[in-house]
Amino acid sequence: MSDDVDEALARVVSSVGGEPREGQRLMAREVDRSMAEGRHLLVQAGTGTGKSFGYLVPAALQAARSGPVVVATATLALQRQLVSSDLPAVREALSGHVDDEVTFAVLKGRNNYVCLERLNRDAGDDDEGTLLPAPTGTLARHAREVTAWARETETGDRDEFDGPIDARVWRGLSVSRRECVGETTCAYGSECFTALRREKAAAADIIVTNHAMLSVHYLEGIPVLPEHSAVVIDEGHELVDRATQALTVELGPRALDNAVARSRRLVDPDAHERLAEAADDLLGAIGALPAGRFREPGRDLLLALTAARDAARGALSGMPETDIDAGRRQRARAALDEVFEVAGRFVALRADEVAWVDAASQTLHLAPLDVSQRVAREIFDRVPTVVTSATLTVGGGFEPLMRGLGLDATLATCLDVGSPFDYAQQGILYVAAHLPPPGRDGIPEEALDEMGDLVEAAGGRTLILCSSWRAVDRVAEYLGVRCSTGVLSQRRGEPVGALVERFAADPSLSLVGTMSLWQGVDLPGGTCIQVIVDRIPFPRPDDPVFSARQEAADAAGGSGFAAVAVPRAGLLLAQGAGRLIRTETDRGVVSVLDPRLSTAGYSARLRASLPPLWPTTDRDRVLAALRRLSERLAAEETTSSEASEGP
Repeated sequence: MSDDVDEALARVVSSVGGEPREGQRLMAREVDRSMAEGRHLLVQAGTGTGKSFGYLVPAALQAARSGPVVVATATLALQRQLVSSDLPAVREALSGHVDDEVTFAVLKGRNNYVCLERLNRDAGDDDEGTLLPAPTGTLARHAREVTAWARETETGDRDEFDGPIDARVWRGLSVSRRECVGETTCAYGSECFTALRREKAAAADIIVTNHAMLSVHYLEGIPVLPEHSAVVIDEGHELVDRATQALTVELGPRALDNAVARSRRLVDPDAHERLAEAADDLLGAIGALPAGRFREPGRDLLLALTAARDAARGALSGMPETDIDAGRRQRARAALDEVFEVAGRFVALRADEVAWVDAASQTLHLAPLDVSQRVAREIFDRVPTVVTSATLTVGGGFEPLMRGLGLDATLATCLDVGSPFDYAQQGILYVAAHLPPPGRDGIPEEALDEMGDLVEAAGGRTLILCSSWRAVDRVAEYLGVRCSTGVLSQRRGEPVGALVERFAADPSLSLVGTMSLWQGVDLPGGTCIQVIVDRIPFPRPDDPVFSARQEAADAAGGSGFAAVAVPRAGLLLAQGAGRLIRTETDRGVVSVLDPRLSTAGYSARLRASLPPLWPTTDRDRVLAALRRLSERLAAEETTSSEASEGP
C-alpha cells in the first residue's frame, strides 16, 4: 500500500515540477492507510508540506478501490485551488496509474446558484420581500449587471460573477433549500443549476464541498452529498466553529418581514392580519431587550414568541394546496416554516443552547453550547475521516481539538508531519515585552508608536492583524499620518481579495485588517516581510457562544479560560503568524505587541502553538533586522527593474 501511494505521489508532484517532501510522503501514507483500514486521522501539516497532494493522491486511490471521497474546505480560496490547480494535476498525472481517469466535481449549497424559476418569473407586483431596485441608482445598475450575467451563465455559480454581489440582489435570484419546489415540480427542473451540479457530483470520484454542506449532510441529517467511502476535512481547525454556525438559527426583521410579505396573497386575510400583528409585537419585544445573552425568555418575549409561532402555524394550515404559482407558494411556506420552527425553539429554550440578542439588527440567535458529541456521533461514527490543517495543535498537543470533536486517543490517530521550512533561520518572533498590556480602551499609545517604528523599519511590506474593527480604524488613522509608506485598510462588509491584490502588487504598502486576513492569505516573497499582531486574540468577553462555553467549563470544575479561551487564541495566533513564511526563501518578523505573550503564565503554551521562529524581546535588534532586509529587497527590486527595461 505504501509503495503504491509513494509512486502515485511521486508522479503527481513531478508533474508540477517538484519532488515529494518527507512530511508530504508520510502524510500521504498515513491518509492512505487510515482510509483503507476505516480509521480516523488528525494530521497537522505545516506550511510548505504540500498538504493538498498529501491527501488528494490517497483520496484518488481510495476512490478507485472503495468509492468516492468527499473533501470539505472552510474557505473559497482553498476550494478554488483544489479545483483549478491541484485536482487537474492529480487527474493528469494518475492517468493510466489508476484504472479510470480521476474525476472530480464541486458541490455547494443551493443558495450559491441562480434559481431559474426566480430569474424567469414575472417580476411585477412582487410582494415576496425581495429587493426591487429603483429604475436608477448604483444598486439598480448592479442588479441589472448581475441579472444579465445570470441569463448568460452556464453554471449559475455565484462565485463565477466577476466581483461581489449585493446580498439584496442575490436574494432575488436564488432560493434556499426550504424555498425550492423541487426539480420534479419546477418548470425549470431539467435545467436547474443545482440539480445538474449534483448529478455531476454523484458521478465523481472526489467531491469538493465546504464545511457547511458537510454539516447539513451529517449534523442536520439532510442528504445533500452523494454516497462516499471517506471524508477529508481540510482547514480542520475551523470545523467546530463552522459546525456551530451551521446549527445556529436566528429570528429577526428579515425572517418576519419575509413571512408577512410572501404570505400576503396566499392565506386568509384574518390569518394574515394575526401574523402581521404578531410579527410587529415580536419585533417590539426584541427591541426592548438589552444586547447579549439571555438564559430564558422573559414574560413579554415568551408571549410574543408564542404568538408568532402560533400565527405562523395558523397561516400555514390555512394556505391552499394549489399548483398555481408553485414557486411563490413554496417560498411563502418556507418563510412561515422558519418563523414557526425558530420561534418554537426559543419558546422551548434548553440548557444546552446559547441564546442572545443582537441589538443592532434586532435579531435573536440560538446556537448549540457544545457540538462535540454531535460531531463525533454523526460524522466520525459513520465514515472514515481525515482532519488536516497547518494548525491543529495548541501548545504542541492535539487535545483541545480532540475534545472539540468529541474524540479520544482510541478513536483517532494524531500525526504532526512538521514543515520543511527552517523557521528559526527564516524568521523572528518579536514580543514587545516593554509595552503596557492592552486594556479595554483599545491599543495603547505606546503600541501605536511601536507599530509605526516597525512599519517604517520594514519600508512598508507589513500585514497588520487586529483583533477588532475599532483597532483597525485606529491603526489605519495613526499610520496614515505617521508613516511615509502607504496604508491599505480593510472595511466592514467589503471582500478582501482586491485589497490583498493591491498590497501584493506594491511592496511599499502596509495592509491593516481583522479576522478575515488572519488566515487564507498567501503572500510569498518581499511583499510581506512583517506580520504585526496587535494583541493576543482571545475571544471577546461579550462573545455569547465562547463566554457560555467558558462558563460551562468553569461550572464543571475546570478552567474555562484554559479550556476555551487559550486554545482559541493559540490557533488564531498560529494562523496569523503563518502568513509570514510561505516559501523556503521568505524572511521576516512576526511582531506581537502584547507583552502577555512573554510574561503571562499561559504564554509558553501559546508560543508552543506558533511556528518555531527565533524568539526575542530585543526591540533594537528587530528594527535593525527589518531595515537590512528591506534595504536588500529594495536593491534587488531596483536591479530587477533595470534589467527588465534593458539598455
